[in-house]
Amino acid sequence: MKTAIVHEWLSTFGGSERLLAQLLRLFPDADVFSLTHFPKNFENTELKNLKVRASFLQNIPRIERHYRKFLPVMPFAIESLDVGKYDLVFSLSHAVAHGVKTHARQAHISYISTPMRYAWHMRDDYLKLHGLTNPLIRLAALGTLNLLRQWDASASARSDSLIANSHWTASHIHEAWGRESQVIYPPVDLQRFNSANERDEYYLFVSRLVPYKMGIEIVKAFNALGSPLVIVGDGPDMPAIRRMAKDNIKLMGYQTDAVVTDLMNKAKAFVYMATEDFGIAMAEAQAAGCPVIAYKKGGASEIVHDGETGILFNDQTESGMVEAVLKFESVKLNSKAASENAARFSEERFRREISNHIEKHKK
Repeated sequence: MKTAIVHEWLSTFGGSERLLAQLLRLFPDADVFSLTHFPKNFENTELKNLKVRASFLQNIPRIERHYRKFLPVMPFAIESLDVGKYDLVFSLSHAVAHGVKTHARQAHISYISTPMRYAWHMRDDYLKLHGLTNPLIRLAALGTLNLLRQWDASASARSDSLIANSHWTASHIHEAWGRESQVIYPPVDLQRFNSANERDEYYLFVSRLVPYKMGIEIVKAFNALGSPLVIVGDGPDMPAIRRMAKDNIKLMGYQTDAVVTDLMNKAKAFVYMATEDFGIAMAEAQAAGCPVIAYKKGGASEIVHDGETGILFNDQTESGMVEAVLKFESVKLNSKAASENAARFSEERFRREISNHIEKHKK
């Protein structure tokens, strides 16, 4: 079966790139298409020798630094990719990949991390992130995002079947597109982690430091608590976090998988406040036997068993996090329960469920 895998932008080795790596284990001869591809960012990953057929966006000068600014033209770029000769087209989408054009004789399966969040449930966060506060510019941006929303809903019909990365995402798919989807959770490399390690005294937060991840609120909470907190990640919120963080908070910036793994293996607990479609870092923390303290809404409620493998809280504020940490410190949670919970997110399980879905929907 001649297979094409369609990605969006291959810029760093993150969650969607790990999905791609798993698909390539299933289909090692598949051709990979993407809007953009920056090979030097994958030199120390299993995608280091990947050959990619990129869209016309790849030819724009300094595109690596500015590709996100081309969101309004990404629908045209994804539609320009020629995948007409393949029996199976598998798209990995959180923005536009599901909109690649196929024909009736092809099976097109889309793995959806979220419907285009910039046009739907996180539109205001996107405008804030890019500093679009001028009324006229904001009005123009809203018009563009509304057009993207219309395209997104229309393009969703191009997939023969949809896979959601969580039940939370499946509900967004139904709300935005009016379609049903099968839930297949993303894969976690369980072999990376060692839940037998004794826990240290620090709490851990690993994330891009952008507003909707709520890193600033987490810092405020731990400023109040005085408990040791290690933050891994970087982003536009880093300057503000650096200014406000007290001595009990250690900022490590971006770190390799090996460093993050070691930190998760030893952390007292992993903390998170954002509403995530899934939240792979929380699942990885569980694999390390690390309890998770997280806001209950979104994927966290599908990953964490409240009171058994972590603490879930309802108040998405600084005080809500403080109360959750104090509650965590008053109970004793079992690391073994957390690591056993993570077994349902294994890579082998992911490949098996994807294979079964493809077998069911191939033409």
